[in-house]
Amino acid sequence: DGQPSVTKDYNVGGHAGAGIGGMSLSGYPVRTPVVDLVEIGAGGGSIAWVDSGGLLRVGPQSAGADPGPVCYRRGGAEPTVTDANVVLGRLNPSYFLGGEIGLDVEGARRAIEARCAEPLGLDATEAANGIVEIANAAMVNALHLISVQRGYDPRDFVLFGFGGAGPVHANALARDAEMPTLLIPRSPGIFSATGLLTTDLKRDAAVTVMRRLVDLDAGEVEAAFSQLEEAGRVELEQEGLARGAMSFVRKIDLRYVGQSFELTVPAGDGLLERFHAEHDRTYGFSAPEEPVEVVSLRLTSIGAIAKPPPRPLETNGKAEPKEHRPVYFAESAGYVDCPIYDRYSLPSGATVAGPAIVEEFDSTTVVHPGYVTLVDETGNLLIERGAT
Repeated sequence: DGQPSVTKDYNVGGHAGAGIGGMSLSGYPVRTPVVDLVEIGAGGGSIAWVDSGGLLRVGPQSAGADPGPVCYRRGGAEPTVTDANVVLGRLNPSYFLGGEIGLDVEGARRAIEARCAEPLGLDATEAANGIVEIANAAMVNALHLISVQRGYDPRDFVLFGFGGAGPVHANALARDAEMPTLLIPRSPGIFSATGLLTTDLKRDAAVTVMRRLVDLDAGEVEAAFSQLEEAGRVELEQEGLARGAMSFVRKIDLRYVGQSFELTVPAGDGLLERFHAEHDRTYGFSAPEEPVEVVSLRLTSIGAIAKPPPRPLETNGKAEPKEHRPVYFAESAGYVDCPIYDRYSLPSGATVAGPAIVEEFDSTTVVHPGYVTLVDETGNLLIERGAT
């Protein structure tokens, strides 16, 4: 339905993948409904290091924003994923954050040489590529945790790359996870902030039932949901929402009798069939002959927030690189003379063939060899594997 999964069992700062479906079993527990995420220690500030066994590692330690990566010139001494991308030519040292921060390429190179390359008998470029590949592998593993381990085929989905550093790595992740399409929205570096300002208001409520489904009266269920809806309506009205902007989503937590975990499925006709199908998809089996227990009734009250319509792009002009610079791609076995594009000058309908770099104020998109980027009518970048 296009909505993110929500969980009521989440651990902040835990190790992804330890529990069922990739759920963390460590960290700090959160028992209120939150968007179901998988945390990984592989961001732009993640520190690269060599362990006592002589293996290259990335994270979970982070340089953070202060002092940040070595290339920021703020006193950072430990090489990071961002430093590796600078050494590989993927980040423009004179146009980072629109040119507000000048990146120290040689400082990043020296840090990688001293802390990673020399202990491993590599040169700085090989070590930098290894750092990026390890970070990518951690992110691909996270993609598998929230897809394959939960019964979803990643090839059926579009990968959404946002954040300042996300588009730098997203094409490689889509390739390694075999996802056919990558979408980079306009202004990806402020995408989360935009979402914070335009997302609908939601209020979640639940009532515990703990009864077998066959023993539950439909009238009781309707009365319970109606009571939850009225409470949600009052809360949204207190937020200034008109009744016409409100909607309600009913769901039910179900499990087979004797289980200690439940699945949440939409309420309504066909409830039992949906539960069996969801159980089969999630755990690889179902047991229609077993009795089913209702654990909780859940209601999400939604208050729609007005959203500005996307502005269409100009259709005049064509994609012309603003410059070229050496960028390293493992697929090309070295540095290539890579075209660099200004995203703000790309018109609707333009195509950009990889290898290529698309730069903007708040992010950089790396297009790998063999991939083609299409600019859609609202300025999104759609990246897919090109014809071979």
